[in-house]
Amino acid sequence: MKTFFAHKRTTLLIEAAISLLILSAMVAEFISTPLAAQARMASQSCTNTSQHYPYSNIWPSVSPELLKKTSQELTARTGNTIETQQIYRQLTSDSNCSLAALLQKKYNVIQAYGLEKLILATALPAPIGSTIPSVSQGLTWIMSQKNQTLVDSWISLAILTHSSSIPTSSFSNTDYQNALNVFCNVFQHDTTNYLYGTVTPAYLQTMVSNLRNSAGNSVGALALGLGAGASPHIISPDIFEKQELQKAKQVIDNKPSSITPCPGSESLSKARPALDDFVTHKMTTLSISDIDSFFSQATLFTPESTSKVRPH
Repeated sequence: MKTFFAHKRTTLLIEAAISLLILSAMVAEFISTPLAAQARMASQSCTNTSQHYPYSNIWPSVSPELLKKTSQELTARTGNTIETQQIYRQLTSDSNCSLAALLQKKYNVIQAYGLEKLILATALPAPIGSTIPSVSQGLTWIMSQKNQTLVDSWISLAILTHSSSIPTSSFSNTDYQNALNVFCNVFQHDTTNYLYGTVTPAYLQTMVSNLRNSAGNSVGALALGLGAGASPHIISPDIFEKQELQKAKQVIDNKPSSITPCPGSESLSKARPALDDFVTHKMTTLSISDIDSFFSQATLFTPESTSKVRPH
């Protein structure tokens, strides 16, 4: 009997070791895969959980609208712009493919299932003209369901099925940085005013000197060192930087004639598409420190610094 159990234990240990090796190989492959491919792999792992939901044939038609409505609802609730690709990546990366879990954990939505029903309801009119006759019928059916888990799985998988709704960028980090460098004079002026409450040649020089010599080339670090964000009347540096970048996009889109590009920077016509993509898409995927790095490099831009721009 002891021999039997010893043999059984050995067999189980071997099976566990094999399973661990397989899992390690899968993790290694995932880590070594580019980010865009990781998103596709995560999406596939989610959608592969079941392909037999009622009206799953309409998912590709309703996915873009569901993402759009989710973005609008979260933007209205948080006061911050929540882009569709941001939601998609969060859904595939850390929410177990569950929109309800994402809404609860990331955005503190208590009534997550209620919001899902609202998103479905507001998305209902938009795809009715679809060439698939069952679109409105399918949305009406899922809205009528009382099983919260079913509703969450259905809307989550619907969003994840149509990955082509997530735009891909053809711009490199160098392209983004070159576009931001156009605004170095504006960023220097506004950063000086933000930090010191006034803009004079002396304060401008002080800001640039402190930024280079005592703040590690980081506007955020310099601002925090001067107490920015500690007072309710002074916004935190990460909010300031995002506002500046959004303002740059608005100006280059609507009033390009008012821009005086920094000497040595690229043309406005070349900068505009990269800047638009950065603010609209790229920025939503970056950490606060990454945004600070882009903004700070642009603030300190000189023609000599172009050789130091980060690679792709």
